[in-house]
Amino acid sequence: MRRTLLVLAGAAGIAGCVGGTVHSAVMDTDQADLVMEQCSRPNPPHYQSTWKPGPQDVKQLEQDLPALKALAPPSAAVGDPGAYDRQYFGLVVHGKHLIYINAFRDSSANPDKDWKFYAMVFCEANGAWGAVYDPASRSFSDLVFNSKP
Repeated sequence: MRRTLLVLAGAAGIAGCVGGTVHSAVMDTDQADLVMEQCSRPNPPHYQSTWKPGPQDVKQLEQDLPALKALAPPSAAVGDPGAYDRQYFGLVVHGKHLIYINAFRDSSANPDKDWKFYAMVFCEANGAWGAVYDPASRSFSDLVFNSKP
């Protein structure tokens, strides 16, 4: 069952920063195809094209990010979504500009790639998750967690 949460309430490239540590990055559009092949969680929605979220999109998403916790089932609590490293992918799905969030705690599982520039896919990475953000409605949906295959 799909659940959606309406939120009441950076810059392109490197975006969110907490305590001097970068925790989010807007990914180049050429990286979208790579994140579509998740191996231990459902894939992001099929998209017709890509776009690059701007600084205002990222600022708004990160302001709304704490509300994402409400979508998580108790058995898979997100904790503080801002504590994860997050990659943001701009996808156009059925004409809507959405942002896919690819989140993980430990990018060292793939030391050959800099997570701020290359799409990361983690197999069996417990704690990694993905979600969709709609900047127009300021809502999150499709929160899914990695699990062991």
